[in-house]
Amino acid sequence: MIKRLKKILSNQKTKRLKNDLKKSLIENDLARESDIETVHNLWIRFQKRKDHKYDEFFNVCLYSSIVGRDISILWNNYSLTETYSQKNLYGRLLSMTLIEFLDDINGLLGKKLRLELKKNSMNRFVEDLNKINKEFAAVKKQHNLELRKIRNNCSAHKTKKAIDLIDFTKKTHFENLHEISADTSKINIKLTQLTTKIIYGINDEQKVKLAELQLKLEGMKKNSIHYIM
Repeated sequence: MIKRLKKILSNQKTKRLKNDLKKSLIENDLARESDIETVHNLWIRFQKRKDHKYDEFFNVCLYSSIVGRDISILWNNYSLTETYSQKNLYGRLLSMTLIEFLDDINGLLGKKLRLELKKNSMNRFVEDLNKINKEFAAVKKQHNLELRKIRNNCSAHKTKKAIDLIDFTKKTHFENLHEISADTSKINIKLTQLTTKIIYGINDEQKVKLAELQLKLEGMKKNSIHYIM
């Protein structure tokens, strides 16, 4: 009787913790969506002015934020689900997302972005950007073999032999997927922190330009009054 009661209480505690975690995840998703929308709206404002000098940068901001959101959602579903079939599906989707992100991010943080930042007097951020890029490359190198093995054998049902698909997923069970997801997410957070600093830098630059424009307008106004007199 006591054992049964302890089990019930334990299950209730686990259920409560999971509900709290789900609530926290929903709040995090809302905050993430708000950040994505803010950057997107800022980029649209630049485009409306036909100002494309930060296109590479805004593209990286949105790409890393969107994929970071996807990794978080898949990782949480992979961790919380209690059924093997769902864990298998979320694990494969998460593996594919991580592979594609790690394949793409090095190029997006590469030469074009560095040149764009230097051209716009944002040289002070390039060194940190290079460090983050190297960290992504290190994660890719460390886990590349395992991730590609999952992709080549079972992701998106690439193999047409059903028995191989079943055997492979049961044997591997994505042993290091938590570690790979955590490492990638931590570095992506560093990237978000850096891009936030750059956005503040861009905002300050725009304020200076606006102030200079206002001074010019005031000068033109004074000149026009002088000419009238």
